[in-house]
Amino acid sequence: MSLATNPRKRLTLLCALYVAQGIPWGFMDITMVNYLIDQGITPGAAAEVAAWILLPWAFKLIWAPLIDTVTIRSMGRRRPWIIGAQTLMAITLLGILAVPDVTQDLRLLGMMFFIHNIFASLQDVSTDALAVDILKPEEQGRANGMMWASKLVGYGAGGALFAQIIHLQNIETAIALQIVMLGIIMILPMMWVEREGERRFPWSPGQAQGDNASDFVSPAVVGKNMWRAFSLRTTAIFLIFTVCHNFGPEIGKFMGKGVCTGRLQWSHVDLSNTRGLAISTELAGALLGGVLSAIWGRRPIILIGMLSYAALNILAASAFHLWDTAWFPYVYLILSPGLIAIGAVGFLSMSMRISWTAASATVFTTYMAVSNVSAVIGKRLVKPIEDSYSYETGFYLAAFASLIPLLLLPLVSVRQVDQAAEEADAVESDGDPPAKKAD
Repeated sequence: MSLATNPRKRLTLLCALYVAQGIPWGFMDITMVNYLIDQGITPGAAAEVAAWILLPWAFKLIWAPLIDTVTIRSMGRRRPWIIGAQTLMAITLLGILAVPDVTQDLRLLGMMFFIHNIFASLQDVSTDALAVDILKPEEQGRANGMMWASKLVGYGAGGALFAQIIHLQNIETAIALQIVMLGIIMILPMMWVEREGERRFPWSPGQAQGDNASDFVSPAVVGKNMWRAFSLRTTAIFLIFTVCHNFGPEIGKFMGKGVCTGRLQWSHVDLSNTRGLAISTELAGALLGGVLSAIWGRRPIILIGMLSYAALNILAASAFHLWDTAWFPYVYLILSPGLIAIGAVGFLSMSMRISWTAASATVFTTYMAVSNVSAVIGKRLVKPIEDSYSYETGFYLAAFASLIPLLLLPLVSVRQVDQAAEEADAVESDGDPPAKKAD
């Protein structure tokens, strides 16, 4: 059975692909960054290296229209891109081995992170587009939670597991194991077709399925649909929200690491192990956010997650003496990812829900790309904050940056998107546009 007709297969594949994204991400963002800090690199300098991980994810703005424009249609709309990107993800991990001393040449290490994540971002765009194509509306909330949770599983393994491997063996062994893991996961998109009758491999029998069997769609058509999609107040305002919403979490994350390594003298293994423990709360937050967004709505889940995270940072700053206790550093580092995950799942679900027009996959990917740009900017803010202010002020700024974007949420209306879609359908059917509804 194909992905289009088998709910279990499509959910399994989407989750597996998100695990594949998370493994090298966790290795770079947790294990390698914490290792650098442990070797005497400042948190600000380590944050700059970590920013190279996220910078290529801005390329999603390029990848999205590209994969909507060109593909090998007989193998499916998204599978060719997923298989190619996954292969290059595995190959480019070898680039890290080209760095003679990762603690001395941070720029070269950052470039290796950058090159790998070019293809990781392409895999992510292709996976998100596949999700928009094959998920039923009633599956979206639960699927978003499970996909986010799957990425966290890979991220946690890339952090805690590979920190131990480097500690017991070396970086080369850690990279070899990651390549094997990505290779195993790649078997799934190679074996499962999107729709019945498509080719599994280029030499297999089969043909393109669906309404549009062409390998090429005019970029002008994709661009026109994108322009129409973001012409609404709701989609434009939510794009501004997306630009800002990661500033607070990124600032708070590195402030917490800075206190633990600078004030409490934690090692990179201590940080990685604690981050591994935090995966449990992050998983719980992702799954809980997915379930509750279907019950309470997407906007309340975003508010709950971001307000709670802001409150935790205010506590971390106003009661700074708590960092000297045996328990509070663990509470902050373990609880904050879970609160961020709750808001993030609400954000993902809202992004998918308000993505519309024939380029809905590209619209959704645009939100994801801008979200990554937001995280890059947040990381870039760490060093000037670290150079100019105390950790207490840094936590206050993390809280402030988390609260300000929430002022935009009342302007985001799902009903406005639904009404625009209904009017567009009516016009395309040569009918009269429906009457305006109250927003």
